[in-house]
Amino acid sequence: MFRSFVLFAAFGLSILGAKSYEILLDSPVKVGNMDLRPGKYSVFLMDDSKIRFTDASGKSVEASGTVSNVDKKFPSTLVDTKQVNGATQIEEIDLGGTKTKIMFE
Repeated sequence: MFRSFVLFAAFGLSILGAKSYEILLDSPVKVGNMDLRPGKYSVFLMDDSKIRFTDASGKSVEASGTVSNVDKKFPSTLVDTKQVNGATQIEEIDLGGTKTKIMFE
């Protein structure tokens, strides 16, 4: 019984220790084939290719992206967008305080 409690506690702490990053979108954007409304989002790196965006109401969407590291830490979080067929699309997110960037196609 004690062993399963320790495993459950360790698993729970690993989930709680997962890092999320905040972004603020001031206009509607697309990420992959999904639409995100303006507002504050938590960005969670699920693995090297799955990214979860959760809005203030708790609604989540997942997108595919490429996570990579650069040589220097980013001083602040930056969301880089581009126009594709008249729609604003997230191209890259640089995570402030880290060397991590996320690229979207």
